[in-house]
Amino acid sequence: MPKPRYDEAEEVSRHAAVDEGCCEEMERKYGWELVRVEITPDPILEVDCVFDGKTEFPKSYYDTAKEEDDNA
Repeated sequence: MPKPRYDEAEEVSRHAAVDEGCCEEMERKYGWELVRVEITPDPILEVDCVFDGKTEFPKSYYDTAKEEDDNA
């Protein structure tokens, strides 16, 4: 059974990646604190990067523009 992306009990968030280097890159780029790296059974996204707290990627320009159009 896959682990939740945001785990309230542990206060951590998981983001899938191809390797540990990508986890470190996300940590630097978004200023998140990397807690650990978990190996997954997925042959493409081989690891889950586990970050402290609730983390989310910023919305893309296109997502923001679509929301503005929907609210107009």
